[in-house]
Amino acid sequence: MTATPAPTTAAAVANAFLDLQNADPSKGSFPAIDQMKLHKLVYYAQAWWVAHTGTPLFEEDIKAWPWGPVVGELYGHFRSAGRHPIQEQRATVVTKTGESWLDYTYSEPPPPPANVMNFLKQIWETHKTFSGVGLSNATHAKGEPWTIVKDLHSDDLSDKPLIPLELIREVFKAKINASRAT
Repeated sequence: MTATPAPTTAAAVANAFLDLQNADPSKGSFPAIDQMKLHKLVYYAQAWWVAHTGTPLFEEDIKAWPWGPVVGELYGHFRSAGRHPIQEQRATVVTKTGESWLDYTYSEPPPPPANVMNFLKQIWETHKTFSGVGLSNATHAKGEPWTIVKDLHSDDLSDKPLIPLELIREVFKAKINASRAT
């Protein structure tokens, strides 16, 4: 990967998907975003972005949780929704505001840049009709990064191992190349 800074954060990507759902004119004709669906949308955004650009969309790590890839920093923002659709929750970021160790604020991150939002709209349109369980099942297919990492950890995901970004890029770049070959 390159030293180019990522254009956005995982929190901004998560909030963007919630906004895209709320603005979608066909809202109600597809499964609402719950925790599982949101985590998988964020994962797929990172995966397809890094496959197309060679650089990360966001800096946060993706780990192999028992139900698929998850950005751990996002879990706390949405866990209160349980298995229900996410209603009012938003992801936030912590910002240092002064010199004291107490000088921090929590706020929503700025929205992703326009080019990233256009990309996220494409991811949304491709994946919105799937439930969280459906997207999770897709991440568990043979040859997927989650499955490769899971197999390396002998089915024990209690430590939630890292899914290397290079592995994600390699697998999704191969999908791009395969689709171009047909």
